[in-house]
Amino acid sequence: MINSAKVVAILRGITAEEAIEHVACLLEYGINTVEITTNSPGWDQSVQQISHQFGERVRVGAGTVLTPEQVETSALRGARFILTPNLDFRVVTAAKRHGLDVCAGVFTSSEIFSASDMGVDVLKIFPAAALPVNYPQLIKGPLSQARHFCAVGGVDIENAADYLQYYDSVGIGSALYRCGQSVATTAERCQQLLQDGK
Repeated sequence: MINSAKVVAILRGITAEEAIEHVACLLEYGINTVEITTNSPGWDQSVQQISHQFGERVRVGAGTVLTPEQVETSALRGARFILTPNLDFRVVTAAKRHGLDVCAGVFTSSEIFSASDMGVDVLKIFPAAALPVNYPQLIKGPLSQARHFCAVGGVDIENAADYLQYYDSVGIGSALYRCGQSVATTAERCQQLLQDGK
């Protein structure tokens, strides 16, 4: 069975009007870390509403963060962390200045070591599906201290348990939520992930 505390729900394309109901559904299944991507309509409103509605019960962050300006907006709206698809020193620096945790997209060993030097909190291996599932095990040896690895990109209901053998967490997007889907569908997918997972 999948540990819900190790799942980041990526809500790409969700609107502010839909966000509260879907997050409440995720929370019922123990998934309390939520990413609202910046390419979603009214993403900053969704972050703010989730932050106000659920407080400490839900850890909400902004995803696909590409600029320092988006970092600032995230902080103002109540985000607790940011996620990036790439490693950008400007974005990491801005996030640290605003007291936000950083989950930065990395792929190569050079990016992993650079991210560690920058003080990145979570190494988001992206796209994870392009690498061996045990990639963190292969790269951890040379790192001077323990790092948190999150698999994103190609992680779904069927393979999440496999990734969690080697990763500290997984980010799941369209396998949990597709733009415009009903709350009932979100509930069904949560159940499949958490109860029917390997």
